[in-house]
Amino acid sequence: MKYVYGVLGFLVALAAALTLAPTWLKIEGTPLALTLPFGQALAMRWIISLPLIIIGIIIATLALFRFAALRRGGIAALTALAVIAVGVIHAGIIKSRGIDSTTTLPPDEGITHVSEGTGAITVMSYNTLDGATTMEQIRDLVMDNGVDVIVLLETSAADARHLGELLDETHRPFHVFDSGADEYGPSIESTCVLVSTALGEYTNVGDLGLTWGSLHLKPANGNGPDIVAVHPVSPERSREELWRSEITTAYSMCEQDHLILAGDFNSTVDHMRATGANCRSALDGTVGGLGTWPADAPRLLGAPIDNIFSDYPSRAAAIVTVGKSDHRAVIARLDPSGK
Repeated sequence: MKYVYGVLGFLVALAAALTLAPTWLKIEGTPLALTLPFGQALAMRWIISLPLIIIGIIIATLALFRFAALRRGGIAALTALAVIAVGVIHAGIIKSRGIDSTTTLPPDEGITHVSEGTGAITVMSYNTLDGATTMEQIRDLVMDNGVDVIVLLETSAADARHLGELLDETHRPFHVFDSGADEYGPSIESTCVLVSTALGEYTNVGDLGLTWGSLHLKPANGNGPDIVAVHPVSPERSREELWRSEITTAYSMCEQDHLILAGDFNSTVDHMRATGANCRSALDGTVGGLGTWPADAPRLLGAPIDNIFSDYPSRAAAIVTVGKSDHRAVIARLDPSGK
């Protein structure tokens, strides 16, 4: 029987270890990370980490009883250690990506209408859940953090224009762009971007063909970053292939330089890497390990599916809970100088 126990212990440890590298194992050519339901669990690593640690503890307890009764249990003990180790590594990955409690950025010394300042560009991405967070609350976030680029998901064009008017009243004018969704259709299909006029003129050059809206803005004079806002569909069994296709399209934008890519990705950096992309998250190392959805869950237990990617270095980042949206806002300050 010890050989049977040995094989079972090896298989359990191997299955646990494979969760650390879900791109290695493929199902019909698709990385495990992009296959449901594992892809959904991977979005919340604690769903993998915590059960593994608990299972490891249970196996360790059984090993102790077996040792006490029969002076055996070495295989179970080794299996328990392996499973617990994998669970701890998952927790370590969350911590390494950043679990800072930052909810606001330092004073903004970046570009303004009267000065180039440090040249830093502050970006915010927020899924407002059709105005569940009001434009007045968004305006306050913008003012408090010196935001220059505002990416809004599930936000009607009318609400975006209203935000633009509120910011005009504070003498911080913004250009307002929207994805052209049907004004009578569901707001989930509407994506909007506001760009401070301090960054110059921007032109809408089209979208990425995403079901729930996207925008691609370019500086009119060629001086400045491209701004891309995305909202791929969520990972559900009925649209699994569409989800994979849309997140692949979104992350492929990172192939170009001088880019700010932001939005509700309905996926995490793990899924991004599984698509073959190599985007650099502006949240990594500070708040990148904290969940942005659902907003009513503790930050450590949520899914970090809202993000800001850029080849510009990030100088500060924050995750903010405000209003009644089911998402949290993400804010990052980027340094185009790269210094």
